[in-house]
Amino acid sequence: MTGITANPELAPGLDAPVELPEDVQQEGGPGGPTAEDYDESRRRRRWIALLALLGLLLVLIGLALWYFIFRQPLPLPIPTTIDLPGYSTSFYGAANPLGIAVSPDGDRVYVAQTEGDRAVLIYAAGGAIVGTAVPPTSTGTDHVPVWMAIDPMSSELYVSDRPMGTIYVYDRDGAFLREVVLASRIPAWQPMGLAFDAAGNLYVSDLSGPTARVEKFDRGLTLVQTFGESDRLSFPNGVAIDKDGNVLVADSNNGRLLAYRADGTLLAQVGRGTGKGALALPRGLTTDGRDRIYVGDSTGQGVLVYRLTDDVTPTLEYLGFFGGEGIADGRFSFPNGVAADGRGRLYVSDTNNDRVQLWSY
Repeated sequence: MTGITANPELAPGLDAPVELPEDVQQEGGPGGPTAEDYDESRRRRRWIALLALLGLLLVLIGLALWYFIFRQPLPLPIPTTIDLPGYSTSFYGAANPLGIAVSPDGDRVYVAQTEGDRAVLIYAAGGAIVGTAVPPTSTGTDHVPVWMAIDPMSSELYVSDRPMGTIYVYDRDGAFLREVVLASRIPAWQPMGLAFDAAGNLYVSDLSGPTARVEKFDRGLTLVQTFGESDRLSFPNGVAIDKDGNVLVADSNNGRLLAYRADGTLLAQVGRGTGKGALALPRGLTTDGRDRIYVGDSTGQGVLVYRLTDDVTPTLEYLGFFGGEGIADGRFSFPNGVAADGRGRLYVSDTNNDRVQLWSY
């Protein structure tokens, strides 16, 4: 047998010599890379890859430790469903009802009837007509009761009569007491929306003059403030005061709801559009104990609900809508006045359906 000659170039533990890349074999002459150079480069790449993997592992371990040490429980989802009132019943007997007011205890509901015998009908809580508030005949016959408000100090009912350019005052049972006499006469006064603040100051939306405005009168009926002129109000109707004394105005022909501070500074507004919460023809409005604002939208055929936020820059946040066009229960045809009592009940004058609807939570 022929003996096997050991190859001295094979290193201990290796079965075969290192297979060099073609470029190394071809350039292995003087000055070219050697096998040792190639092995060193490969080892360097392996170390770099190993260090990168080690660094990634340390990062993952650090993130895991941070999560387990500082993790917080996930917040519970916030309900997005807004609680809105539901239809309860309707009061009948009023022809073309417009403005509406309700006593704080809900025992008396006052409705301005603007066709037929133009007067204020007084309903008991159950819907029966228990009286009327009739304008004095001595002042003429062209009366049209429009909007109403109840004086928180005296419980007297104030009723604006735009054609007569005045406001009449009645007791809670409808007996005529007096006509409002302003301390300073306003030429061609056209009072519309009425509202009292907690101190008994009276706010009136007035269509007279070159620009419509909101007027504030003190207890002596002295005009102490006007605002809204610079906002170019167009046929403002309803006025309401929230618990913080902010003044809310339905700027009807501009399709806007405006919120003012008591000093007349404009806080927020919402108007016409195509999205949720857009207005068409806002007329009556009111607030309730939930800090909600209810706006009767005559051509929108329903009531829109908002909230004035307490942000640094307040907004009128849209909360929902109820109603819809029709003659069925819970449907409207040209709604106008909106009033709330202290029991979570809302009254809406459904003008073209000749009724008042009662909604409740």
